[in-house]
Amino acid sequence: MTETWEAVQKHSRSVAGVSVAALGFSLPISTSLDGILLVITVIAWAISGAYRDLSRLVRGNRLILLLPGLFVVIALGMVHGMVPFGVRAKYLWKHDDLLLPLVFVPLLADVTVRERALWAFGAGMTLTLLISLCLATGLIPKSSWFHGETANATVFKLQITHNILMAVTALLFAEVAVGCRVSWQRYVLGLLAFGAVIDVFMLVQGRTGQIVLGLLILLWCERRLGWRGVTAGVVVVAALLVMSFSLSPVFQKRVEKTVTEIQQSKVDVVAPEASSVGLRLEWYKNTARLVTTHPLVGVGTGSFAEAYREMVTEPNAVKPAHPHNQYLLTASDLGIGGVGVLLGVFGWLWWWFRSECGHLYSQLGQGVVITMAVGCVFNSFLIDHTEGLFFAWMVSAALATNPGEEGGHPC
Repeated sequence: MTETWEAVQKHSRSVAGVSVAALGFSLPISTSLDGILLVITVIAWAISGAYRDLSRLVRGNRLILLLPGLFVVIALGMVHGMVPFGVRAKYLWKHDDLLLPLVFVPLLADVTVRERALWAFGAGMTLTLLISLCLATGLIPKSSWFHGETANATVFKLQITHNILMAVTALLFAEVAVGCRVSWQRYVLGLLAFGAVIDVFMLVQGRTGQIVLGLLILLWCERRLGWRGVTAGVVVVAALLVMSFSLSPVFQKRVEKTVTEIQQSKVDVVAPEASSVGLRLEWYKNTARLVTTHPLVGVGTGSFAEAYREMVTEPNAVKPAHPHNQYLLTASDLGIGGVGVLLGVFGWLWWWFRSECGHLYSQLGQGVVITMAVGCVFNSFLIDHTEGLFFAWMVSAALATNPGEEGGHPC
């Protein structure tokens, strides 16, 4: 009987490893498949007994508890609020991705599982990139299968998520290309990295991803060339911006629309629904006012929407479920201290990945922390499915890595 149970546990661990690796492929493609794979991963992880490895792993790296710790802080914000407890609990569960390192790290500690996961993500994003290029050039007509079209070549995700994932993909392909010893693989990966850069700046309208990619280019250049690389990175990003504005109608129209919406927001009493920039600026201003009225403990986890509606009484104003700024949302929910905790999580992760620089996964970890920290200025990424799950998944892979082990580059 004991041998049978051991065999079941061994098989379950294998299943969990396959599922967590397969998440890399599903993340850019299907939310439904993400959910199925997550259920399989968690159940197989529990049956396999992989959770027993947690105490040993945490002793080796306590940063594994950072994201779960942030979840606990958000949960503590439920002790008060303006909405029923059930509503608060439902909102809290939007942050469940923060608990996933407890499941992912023991599984991704296996270098084979981790490299399969990275290959799966690369495969999913390569498919996304190729379809995006075909949509942009008209080789694939507009279809119900995809979100985009020639004027905005998104594929499986909307433009913000598409460009965020593609920006990290450009960093991934560039990093792996540098470490490749086989010349044809290096050229293919370099070409894919270049294609991802073109896709973000010239073919898709996601402004957050464009800002993130510019910073990731600076990071990559600085890592390769030191402080001289910062100058080189600034030149590269400036050249990309000029080239994109000159050659890409998609980029040019997006810039012109942004400038127009910023100018219009200065005269609008209430921003129209069609103005994404105007709405964000209005939400930021009103949320900042909300924070100043509840600076210490906030309005409580899950109570932002109700508090905003009570404060903003203008009937024509758009009342958001969240302000599209994670820092302001956290401040309104938890108070200034909550923002300090969030910034501390990002800063501590950044410091650790920076100190372990030289290994592929720590380098990707730096890029993902930058992506999340910058993206949270313009979006509420902790409650967005794909961005939150991707952050937890990639950070778990980086935290699960022993910097001294072989196989840092899966090429």
